Amino acid sequence: MGFSDQSNDKVTEEQLVKDLQAGEVRSFEQLANIYQKKIYALSFNLTRNATDSQDVTQEVLLTLFRKGHTFQGKSAFSSWVYRITLNASYMKLRTRKKEPNVSIDDLLPSFNSSGFQQEKIKDWSENTESLLFDNETREVIQKAVDLLPDKEKIVFILRDVDGLSTEKVSNILELTIPAVKSRLHRARLFLRKKLANYFEEYDVRKEKK
Repeated sequence: MGFSDQSNDKVTEEQLVKDLQAGEVRSFEQLANIYQKKIYALSFNLTRNATDSQDVTQEVLLTLFRKGHTFQGKSAFSSWVYRITLNASYMKLRTRKKEPNVSIDDLLPSFNSSGFQQEKIKDWSENTESLLFDNETREVIQKAVDLLPDKEKIVFILRDVDGLSTEKVSNILELTIPAVKSRLHRARLFLRKKLANYFEEYDVRKEKK
């Protein structure tokens, strides 16, 4: 589900982005084709609402069309798209739930990135990505994910659901890699506690098959 890291795609996308910065409409159409499904998927993971996600997708694509020429290239274009999508999704949630002002920038303070290897948690939670798409467990886990605090939920969705690297999440959210690791760790522990009983039963059922 994450953005492609293939070299050919990178070269193609890099040129499309340059063309977009130069105001070429055709490049926008191609970039929209590349990112539309990814924008929708991320928004849906946050809003859990198909209509809202469709609205967010259209809003993000419109923003890219109107403001693509303002992209300065200080970070990856995909990171920029992700940030716009996160903000638009929170705006949609705020409107729907009439919550106090909440945006990605409020939730995630900026720091300079630094490199550390990602920690491993030796339990079921390190396989959450596959579990999220298992028919038997999807609904149970999604309900638990929805209970995560916003700071941890964003990191968890980007890292474990969308499958992005720790470095990529760090770049998108303008957090240090240790901060990303810390929030991911807290998210996984939270889910492990919430789902401990369910997965004990799940493991027993799997062993009997």
